[in-house]
Amino acid sequence: MNIAEIFELAVQTGIDNDPRGQAKVAKILKKRKEDFADLPAKKKADFDQSKLDNPYSDSGIQYGDLKREVKRVLVGIDIDSAEVLLANELNKSGKKIDLIIAHHPEGKSLTNLHEVMDIQTEVMEKAGVPASIAEKILEDRLRQVAQGVSGANHYQSADTARILDIPMMNIHTPADNSVWKFVDEYLTKKKPETVGEILEVLKEIPEYAEGAKQNAGPVIFAGSERSRAGKIVVSGMTGGTSGSEKIYERMSHFGIGTEIAMHVREQDREEAVKHYINIVIAGHMASDSLGMNIIMDKLEKSGIEIVPCSGFIRHSRLKK
Repeated sequence: MNIAEIFELAVQTGIDNDPRGQAKVAKILKKRKEDFADLPAKKKADFDQSKLDNPYSDSGIQYGDLKREVKRVLVGIDIDSAEVLLANELNKSGKKIDLIIAHHPEGKSLTNLHEVMDIQTEVMEKAGVPASIAEKILEDRLRQVAQGVSGANHYQSADTARILDIPMMNIHTPADNSVWKFVDEYLTKKKPETVGEILEVLKEIPEYAEGAKQNAGPVIFAGSERSRAGKIVVSGMTGGTSGSEKIYERMSHFGIGTEIAMHVREQDREEAVKHYINIVIAGHMASDSLGMNIIMDKLEKSGIEIVPCSGFIRHSRLKK
């Protein structure tokens, strides 16, 4: 596989697992193309045309020849200049790294993080919160996230990769969509009745079991092991980053009892407690690893060697 094919596979996996469904994603891309066609020439010149085929603007190829063939990839949850230098050292030692794959956004993908947060509206709607309400609650948080990443050094690691001529991409929402669907379907099948049972069920999943060994596995942030789970929503797994703390009041109104998330802020926990919502944090690195593994299995099946680093818990689900 070459770099372009790898990224296309990741995007398609994201679409296949998207909470909005394939038809709605296709509709979004169609609308983007129509809007682009109507832009004046000056605005077309500034438009990132990769968004016409990629619905996940927080994921992209940061550097590299798209036709370059790939045999071995270095994969990490966070890729900084240190990991790029690690790839360079591996190249020197004869263990050639053809491509670095980060999970969290780098370069222009980081500047676009807020653009995927509307997925959270769909997740809430599936759980019973009207989309019109969820959308309005999310508006302020979108602005906060856009402002929060605006001052970052977006291209630090991408520039290091460019100087060392090591291709690099990041796969964020496609992996997050994948872990969302996996965990949602798993919990639906297992039907845990208490928050304590949710912890035990999650730790049956290898990535969460390993996360627990690292003291970074599933934990209760609101509620107790004996708390009744009630209606469970896997709402903190995809959609860029944490949503608005204001959503917990509405979750309570519409019968949701427990939220499963990768991570939450203190204000989120406080609001959840106030409105009688349990929160189970599955674990950030473990959740990101699970989502990435679903995509990495497809690369491994194509003969590509996976070298894990930077918090990535590699677990293959391929039959040996």
